[in-house]
Amino acid sequence: MNRTARIIFRFADLACILVALGISSSLMLPPYLEIFADYTGASTFTVIIILLSFYMLDCYNVGREDFRDSCLRVLIAVFIGIVAAGFTFYTFEHWRFPRMMFVVQMFVNLALSLAWRRVYFLLGRKWGAPGNRVIFLGSAGAERAVRVLSEYEPETSILGYVGESPAPEQAGPCLGPSGEIFSLIAKMRPTRIIVLEASFPDKEVAHGLFLAKLKGLKVVDMRGLYERLAARVPVDLIRDELLLLEDGFNLNVNNAMRRLKRALDIFLSLGLFVFALPLMLAAILCVRLESSGPVLYRQKRVGLNGSEFTVVKIRSMRADAEKDGAVWAGRNDSRVTRIGRLIRKTRIDELPQLVNVIKGEMSLIGPRPERMEFVRELRAAIPYYDVRHTVKPGISGWAQVCYPYGASLEDARLKLEYDLYYIKNMSILLEAKIILKTIGVVLFPKGAR
Repeated sequence: MNRTARIIFRFADLACILVALGISSSLMLPPYLEIFADYTGASTFTVIIILLSFYMLDCYNVGREDFRDSCLRVLIAVFIGIVAAGFTFYTFEHWRFPRMMFVVQMFVNLALSLAWRRVYFLLGRKWGAPGNRVIFLGSAGAERAVRVLSEYEPETSILGYVGESPAPEQAGPCLGPSGEIFSLIAKMRPTRIIVLEASFPDKEVAHGLFLAKLKGLKVVDMRGLYERLAARVPVDLIRDELLLLEDGFNLNVNNAMRRLKRALDIFLSLGLFVFALPLMLAAILCVRLESSGPVLYRQKRVGLNGSEFTVVKIRSMRADAEKDGAVWAGRNDSRVTRIGRLIRKTRIDELPQLVNVIKGEMSLIGPRPERMEFVRELRAAIPYYDVRHTVKPGISGWAQVCYPYGASLEDARLKLEYDLYYIKNMSILLEAKIILKTIGVVLFPKGAR
């Protein structure tokens, strides 16, 4: 789903929430009360909390899932939003709606949001502005560019490529040599030029595209395309010069951001620890009842600047799971207990690491820490792997909310690309986004092993 379609969906959901508020209030409130005039604060909060629930549950990823999954996400999002609003309202007497109004609002909101999405699926998911019209400059890596576009922007039309070297069939027809790019722009009116070659064929082409960009034409390279669409930084397309000169990767020189992040870590971790303590105790009791051995599992992990520290987890595997040494966890790993499978899926086993956050060894958000045995293997095989150790590891992270659990070298490479995106673009807004998406991942467990 393109950006325009997401905006349309958010406005459509906003309209559904407002209509549901209007219908439920007209049925349940006395005629002399008007929902948006007499309950302005409550109405505004309801809209915000339900939209946040839609975001947490990833309800705007419609183009990459089936209708049944979308329905389930919308159902849970509306339910969470209404329940959260209800609990909040009953702490403020002047915000209180009649209890049945919440029930009516939930069903009306759910019906409208699902109906809107059903229309979207039936009409072929063609909402929003027309897709981009793309011309490739060069041919090297065209197949990869086509794959990225088809996955993240399926509405994009590929007009062809310019250059002397042949390109795969998916890249469209050869439109001519690179020198003809300007006549092709005037004739075919593309919305985007994607530069595939590592460098421009000549300075005249580069200067001409620069002038075209000043007039509104989008010109991107493969690395920029990846970062914008896939929200990750491809390892094989970066060099030391890029990391040195590119904006971002500046947490360790931005003292204000670093101090703010630490303050938020302490404040949120203390609150979460108190809230999660009964849940952790219940999980520990279940682990004790199911199997013998220690209920807490201590393990050395690699943290900031490559130093090792000890993480604490609730044990989810048999006590003798690593009698033969450290190995990657596999799909349907037989070492995982029944209770362990549940607490892994819901990430309850990670909650004791809040203590590591309070101690300053970890952060709430950051790359997941790995064991030194695996780090040695990965840093030898994957370029720039140690960049992830320039920030504190986290309980959750961008890779964890964007990519399912992986246990292979290729999985580690892809997760590193997400970690690099996080480190490069770190901000409070991105931290908040990850926290919200983490809640959605916990409610919709996927990929845990």
